[in-house]
Amino acid sequence: MKTDSIEVGRVLQDSRRFTVPIYQRQYAWKEDRLNPLWDDLVSKANELLDGPPKFQHYMGALILAPGADGYSVGRISSVQVVDGQQRLSTFQLFLAALRHVATEWGQEGIVKALDVYIFNDERSAEADATPADRLKLVPTPADRSIFRDLMTETFSTVRSRHSHAFYKNGNIIKGQAPRALLAYLYFREKIDHYAAWGSDEKDDDDFDLARMAAAISKDDPAAGTRLQALADALLIQFKLVIINLEEGDDAQVIFETLNSRGEPLLAMDLVRNNIFHRAEAQGEHAEGLFETRWKPFDQLFWKADAPRAKPKRPRIDHFLSYALTAQTGEETSLRELYAEYRAYARPKGKARFATVGEELDALLRFNPVYEALEQGKGDADVAWLGRKLATWEVATVYPLVFATAVTKMDEAEKRTIYRLIYSYIVRRAICNLTAKNMNKNFTRIVAIFNERGASLQTFRESFAGQSGPAVRFPDDAELQAAITSQPIYDNILRAERKIDILWELEKAVRSKFQVDDSRPSFLSVEHVLPQTWTTHWPLPDGRFVPGTRIPADEEMAVAMRHRDAHRHRLGNLTLVTAPLNSSMQNQAFDAKRERLGKSLMALNTAIAELPMWDEATIVQRGDNLGKLAVDIWPHPASV
Repeated sequence: MKTDSIEVGRVLQDSRRFTVPIYQRQYAWKEDRLNPLWDDLVSKANELLDGPPKFQHYMGALILAPGADGYSVGRISSVQVVDGQQRLSTFQLFLAALRHVATEWGQEGIVKALDVYIFNDERSAEADATPADRLKLVPTPADRSIFRDLMTETFSTVRSRHSHAFYKNGNIIKGQAPRALLAYLYFREKIDHYAAWGSDEKDDDDFDLARMAAAISKDDPAAGTRLQALADALLIQFKLVIINLEEGDDAQVIFETLNSRGEPLLAMDLVRNNIFHRAEAQGEHAEGLFETRWKPFDQLFWKADAPRAKPKRPRIDHFLSYALTAQTGEETSLRELYAEYRAYARPKGKARFATVGEELDALLRFNPVYEALEQGKGDADVAWLGRKLATWEVATVYPLVFATAVTKMDEAEKRTIYRLIYSYIVRRAICNLTAKNMNKNFTRIVAIFNERGASLQTFRESFAGQSGPAVRFPDDAELQAAITSQPIYDNILRAERKIDILWELEKAVRSKFQVDDSRPSFLSVEHVLPQTWTTHWPLPDGRFVPGTRIPADEEMAVAMRHRDAHRHRLGNLTLVTAPLNSSMQNQAFDAKRERLGKSLMALNTAIAELPMWDEATIVQRGDNLGKLAVDIWPHPASV
């Protein structure tokens, strides 16, 4: 038996046929197995787009045995896939989907390059060999037809030949489609989305009409770069442990040994073993270190999946990633967490800490910070920020919170930084600036903290000269302009975030006589001017818009567009209970005003005191709310 670790691309480049023995089961991977692989591919592709990755990613083992007689075609050598056929089949399905998507995006260079990993060279096959004869992978008989067509035909041909798996409208019949086809379609959709948006999924708060148009027309010049990154992620950055069996090796024993049903190790388990192995080697009391330092991490809390972080991993893995970033000022890859930790603990082969005890202490100091963020325990200021970050789903700022919380900075100064972090997130959302790459900016600030020392002044300086749309901290003028003129309701799609903004404004307008500061349950966002306003809300000239919304003349069309442009602005939004929202629906202002006045909300009291509600009122109220907003969500220059 010979073993080696080889990149997936090198494995597939060889001119040979990988044959799945007839006794093996047909392709079986479902989304629960495809999702982690896709997450790994996207993560590595994103690393490649930013620069050379620090580590390659291991994808398990592939056991190969000499080919049986009768499997060779022409001069193409044959090997049997004893174990790893599901993994190898998935790689081929991914490449087939990538090849089809690249064709649709006009990336013929990528299509041709991928052929090397799907087909054996024509020169290694018989003269009359078809593309199907030259396929690298020969799956089980049950899968051969669908695999052959996915690799060699257009998708329209696949649908025609396997029409039993599709409804007449072209949608897949999941109960009848083979798993290989479902996996292909999974990758096809994911890859096309990544080509268009440069991420696994388009953020609801990052809608971009121009990019949507480019996606529809397949006319984004950056799509090819992203597709190439996906190809390179699998073929260059993913490695397999190849086990080549020789005559006399018992394939079944080896297969069963590698596929034992033991509980898989977490990345943190590997880190723990590494830490205590070094402790014993250095003569430190490993059992004592475990009892006094490590035991807190053995609670079930740490093994549960982190509810707000991506990808789906146990809290302990995310915690370690945040802690490493907080200490190094560099991004940490969750998928290579063990390698990341080894590189951190022993940079360039030299120990960072004099003892393992010191190493554990450096890690443990972040424990209470994480628990405050996730569970609301301990530090009240960190717990407050944790609740806000949960609403806005921004866990990528945790390393910056870690780096701030553990310093000897004055508590009031820390509190101001926490408030500015929250302000930064909200201001950018209101101004409709992208939420992508926030992690890179937060990591950048951590690096500045590590270099210059953590302080409010350093935090301010970290935004000096940062004017790009992906980084900048919107100033007061930009924030006020967005509140007055932007369709906030559309731009911020998640209801909890809109409610959070309006609740902070509600608190700001309350008088000293309204002492209850707790947020009521079942709050809902109410449009004072209804979203569907035509029935009870005449235009300024007194005319009602027809139910068909077809304007009677150009003047009516202009008035309709003007009104529609004001519906979703913050000046037209308020908070009510869900039952009150349902009861008011599209009523006229006079009917709404009475109910809003009885809602006991300070925001609504001011509305109920107005004699009328129109576009000018919405602008005026937006201007007033904008003046409040600059104090609620301050700019670093003002604190």
